[in-house]
Amino acid sequence: METNAGEQPKKIYTKLKFIKSEQTGAYISFVSQNPKTGRIVGVRQDSEYPKKICIIDQKLSNIIVPNILYDATLIPMKEKNGYIAIEVNPVSFKATVETTYVPKALYKIEVKFGNKTILFDPVDGKKDSVKTVAGVRGILEKRMDIKDLQQVVDDFSEQADLLMKYYEKDGVQFRQRRH
Repeated sequence: METNAGEQPKKIYTKLKFIKSEQTGAYISFVSQNPKTGRIVGVRQDSEYPKKICIIDQKLSNIIVPNILYDATLIPMKEKNGYIAIEVNPVSFKATVETTYVPKALYKIEVKFGNKTILFDPVDGKKDSVKTVAGVRGILEKRMDIKDLQQVVDDFSEQADLLMKYYEKDGVQFRQRRH
């Protein structure tokens, strides 16, 4: 099917994450069409569903960050064997900061957004990025997909300071767990 030079290709709107191609070094993504609804959605490279490649318009390649979710506008390639992303905007999720405090037993804070959870657990955390306030703050500050990021970081810091005061006040000596 030929398209006239003045005819605009049909735009498709979906959400995608881009990865760097091992062969070309360009950012790519994959999409699959739902056979019942006809809707085109982003899928992982190892998806079992039939998929087509999606490449990024060269003008946009310098703004892509791998593994960040984007609202994307796609157009079909001329040969119909894939799509080109002509517009991308990072998706921002509203985050919630939830503290769980059970005196002398449980001390943790969860920052939840999208389908992700960043955990602060000074008792059972194995890595500094989980068991220290500075480690969790560092992870949060690097996120590009949280709405009102500075407010979320401030809320976390405030709740973490309060939780650590309870932790110190409780004066419990936690035994090291062996694994």
